[in-house]
Amino acid sequence: MKKAIITLLGAACFSCSNYLDLQDNNTLNQDSFWQTEDHLHLAVTAAYESLTPEELYGRGIRDLDCISDNGYNEWTWMNYWDISVGQHHPATDRIGWVWNDNYKGIRRANEILDNAPGMSIDAKVRDTAIGEALFLRALFYNNLSMLFNNVPLILKVVSPEEARIEKSPKEEVVAQVIDDLTRAIDMLPEKGEAVGKINKYAALALRARVYLFNEQWENAMKDCEEVMNSGKYSLLDDYATLFSAEGQNSIESIFSVQFISNMRSGEMFSGTYKKQPQSHFSVLPNLVHDYYTKNGVKAEDDPEATPFSTWTHENGLPKSETELAEEGLSIYDYWAEFTNRDPRLDVTILRGGEPWVDQAKWDNSVKATGYGIQKYIRKEVGLYTDGDRNFMVLRYADVLLMYAEAKNELSGPSGDVFNALNQVRRRVGMPDFDGSMGQDDLRNEIRHERRVELALEGLRYFDELRWKTAKDDFENKVIFHERTFNESKHYWWPIPQTEMDRNPNLSQNSGW
Repeated sequence: MKKAIITLLGAACFSCSNYLDLQDNNTLNQDSFWQTEDHLHLAVTAAYESLTPEELYGRGIRDLDCISDNGYNEWTWMNYWDISVGQHHPATDRIGWVWNDNYKGIRRANEILDNAPGMSIDAKVRDTAIGEALFLRALFYNNLSMLFNNVPLILKVVSPEEARIEKSPKEEVVAQVIDDLTRAIDMLPEKGEAVGKINKYAALALRARVYLFNEQWENAMKDCEEVMNSGKYSLLDDYATLFSAEGQNSIESIFSVQFISNMRSGEMFSGTYKKQPQSHFSVLPNLVHDYYTKNGVKAEDDPEATPFSTWTHENGLPKSETELAEEGLSIYDYWAEFTNRDPRLDVTILRGGEPWVDQAKWDNSVKATGYGIQKYIRKEVGLYTDGDRNFMVLRYADVLLMYAEAKNELSGPSGDVFNALNQVRRRVGMPDFDGSMGQDDLRNEIRHERRVELALEGLRYFDELRWKTAKDDFENKVIFHERTFNESKHYWWPIPQTEMDRNPNLSQNSGW
């Protein structure tokens, strides 16, 4: 299913304003709709379209890495910088945008869940649609619970007045997400009827993520095992291909948001502008420095390597060729050092001096940090918007890493844990982990592996929130600029001020 269908429906049937303040004329006419399989198909397509806005999987989820210790937001109007340095507040625009788009998706899912059960159509078609809606509602509520902690839990289509309710505790929201996914697993087919459609294993993988994010280790492990034992998915042989046009909807992709260009509604996370990738997003030096050498160790622990800090300023900004020459160093040695790193570094991050688009040697002076995004990026100059790359919400490598984390937390190191981790590393030619590691050391290595495997895919910020490492990561490990993280309130975002003004029953989140 591609965006052509999605866009048609979005314009024809589902024009929505803020979910919590809809007018009655935006609710579907019950007398003329919900009669046929075509009607249900249109409603489901509209629900899928809810994933595509810029603030969600069109770019915004990926750009959460700008808030993490992976990235730096150069366009301050986008507000990622404000959040990363702790200067956000209830009136910060982005916080309201993210809230609104997730609740719009919830409303569209609720339309299906309210109306599909009573439709006199083929039971398989009806049940599959209900399963898809349950998955999507769970995905949106998981986003909200991770970012805002406690949020209003609305499980049916309601009037603006009925929507003005108090927040539900995060535990209640998470329980509902798990219940939705459990029901979805029972209703969805093992294989979607078309490319991009949600199936049973997508629901299992998402439930595993929710369990993992909420430290329900055994349940997370079991869901991962079911996906792993299904035989439906495996790692794509080439890591770079995974993020290219040729690698879309591959054997590794469990669920991807589908985009198509030339419809004025493509994605915005893969574009180039003025001969640089994603001009608003610089990669932080500490991510670059965190990649291991090809021997599987930190550069400072490898006698065959030289740490990148040798060629950079104290803030991690790479020194120029002239600056290095004045110190008796060669920029060519610096560039050569990249060939001695985990190959995922080169796929993920663009560094100065390497060939890029129409430049024999990319001029990294256009980026604030000296490093740009390489992963997912189209290699044509000037195509900044309307992209056709699909965004992988769930992929098999993540399932292997979730399994390893859950099982290590549950019972410590084991052959199964190392096997899952080593599959991910072997794909890129990295050596196996030392099988003698204890639980604490292995925990650190799993977290590192998640960082380098899933970098710039929108998961790092969530990981730092759930691991409670954000304060140390932001304040002590980000070397390019100063950050502040207040643990009494920055582990969750404030409720948007517009919602506080609209809903007298809402209370603001703690600390805000």
